[in-house]
Amino acid sequence: MNKPNGNMSQEETRLYEELRCALEDVPQGKEREQVMERLIRQLKSANWRNRRLDGIKEYWREAKPVKLWIWIAAGAMAPVVFFCLFIWASLWVE
Repeated sequence: MNKPNGNMSQEETRLYEELRCALEDVPQGKEREQVMERLIRQLKSANWRNRRLDGIKEYWREAKPVKLWIWIAAGAMAPVVFFCLFIWASLWVE
């Protein structure tokens, strides 16, 4: 495997070192390829998940107390609204 170059971030360097250490224990051949594919798939999944969650984290980091109370109230009222809709639909069907 190639050595990391100087323009890599600390996170990439850490992931490279983790991958290198994991592959040192595995002998050459098909098993090594399988381990490397699994580790790369895990890293891609974690990277994708973090990118998706960054927007949500940023949204909640900038949330004001009023916005939080609105979300809490809406979450608390949702079951009541759905129950009322269920009752209304049940009465309408009869």
